[in-house]
Amino acid sequence: MEFETQAQQDCHTKVASWMDQLFGKIPWEKLDDPGFGLFMGSAWVEVRVYPWQEDSVVNIRSTVVSGAKMSPDLQAFLLRQNAEMRFGAFSVNDAGDILFEHTIVGSTCDPNELEASVSAVLAASDDYDDQIVERWGGKRALDRPL
Repeated sequence: MEFETQAQQDCHTKVASWMDQLFGKIPWEKLDDPGFGLFMGSAWVEVRVYPWQEDSVVNIRSTVVSGAKMSPDLQAFLLRQNAEMRFGAFSVNDAGDILFEHTIVGSTCDPNELEASVSAVLAASDDYDDQIVERWGGKRALDRPL
């Protein structure tokens, strides 16, 4: 695993030291690049550490649904849900996948903040994937190869 900056490496080491303590009851694994993956219910969440200016960020992201019919109704639904969220927001990538993510500053991240962020993204992804697939089609993480 290669790191672009010392801040990224330091943050990754810090986050890695908390993973078992915080998420020992959830199946998780180290990823090939600076990050970790977790499964809960039908959701797959990736926790990645990126360099940012002189610091780093911890990005917690889930591809909630792939292949949904991207209608104006679905887009309005996602925007309305964003207004209700405490941690994170929905977005759509160039491939049309629906994402949910939250990002925190690496140097100030503590175990409580990481746990709250990861738990929020896992819960939202696991809840909304079923709702979206039922109304607009597509596949949840559990239904597609990773």
